[in-house]
Amino acid sequence: MSGDEDDKATVVIDINALKKEKENKEKQISELASELEFNAEGSGEVISAPRAATVPILLFDFGTKIFDQFKSSIPSRYGCTTIPTLPELNGHLKKKSPLVLVFAFDSNPKAINQLCAQLKTKFKHVHTVIIAKNLSPEKVKLHQSSPAGAAAYIKSPFTESDFSKALDPLISKIAS
Repeated sequence: MSGDEDDKATVVIDINALKKEKENKEKQISELASELEFNAEGSGEVISAPRAATVPILLFDFGTKIFDQFKSSIPSRYGCTTIPTLPELNGHLKKKSPLVLVFAFDSNPKAINQLCAQLKTKFKHVHTVIIAKNLSPEKVKLHQSSPAGAAAYIKSPFTESDFSKALDPLISKIAS
């Protein structure tokens, strides 16, 4: 029996290598987000939308396909567009017209915080919404007061009604 034991495959897990790999991935994401320099030309003034115009709502999934799982909870009347890449997002930002940008926070919190902070300072016409699990009123208040604070928050999982309650007041404010 002991001869059989010696012939079995042994798995060795290098915890330090796994930690280092995880840190490298986080560093890459952080560097990618910190290297983002959206088109910062122009004055950065707030641009009002005509009252009758609808405000575009962009779902930025940062290459994760996360919004596929939320599709049934997002009312179709909003006509949301999923944006998978940073260059595509930058193209929308260059238009300098008001828009709502929705992030799924749990998919990449560090990068999303960096993006939100940049958008808040450089693109006053962009209004961010964060969808996240485990949101409490205290967490929302704390995050909203940070440099990365969003205009609205939606606790995941959410319903069509939750989505509308967060976006309708924001859209009305933008359109007025």
